[in-house]
Amino acid sequence: MPSTVLDHFRFLGRLAVNPSSVGAIAPSSARLARAMAAEADPSHDGPVLELGPGTGVVTAALIARGFAPERIVTIEYDPHFVAALRRRFPTVAVVQGDAFELAPADVPFRAIVSSLPLLNFPLVRREALIENALSRLSPGAPYIQFSYGLTPPVAAPNGACVKLAARVWRNLPPARVWVYRRT
Repeated sequence: MPSTVLDHFRFLGRLAVNPSSVGAIAPSSARLARAMAAEADPSHDGPVLELGPGTGVVTAALIARGFAPERIVTIEYDPHFVAALRRRFPTVAVVQGDAFELAPADVPFRAIVSSLPLLNFPLVRREALIENALSRLSPGAPYIQFSYGLTPPVAAPNGACVKLAARVWRNLPPARVWVYRRT
């Protein structure tokens, strides 16, 4: 589902108020959202965690890929985005909180999909987030992160690997999709 004009205005408003938490000049494109969702397999049971859903374009792509909305848990920091996500996706679990403070999960996630602007944060926080996220995944499950950088936002931690899964030129700005997994 493509972003709406309202999504763009909402996004620009939040960008003006808190640019470091938004981290882009436009919402993620539908192409980027599809590229991220393509790395998560809906045929495996279990919940999916989305970090930094913003306007919900990746959430919509996960649903279009075949994930039941009830399987998706999102963590969004901005209360305005939280309210909009709850209206748009009433059966998705939308949590207002800080994705850098992931609480222990009752069951491991089948995938974690992140639109967090990681390059806006110090390296030590990025490394801690990736380590923490990988510890909450089922064996072999992916942590999917997009970035505007030419290299992964974090080197693969010990016992994990990272690969470039996609380049999305038709995004503003162009983006790359990185997939981390425990080895």
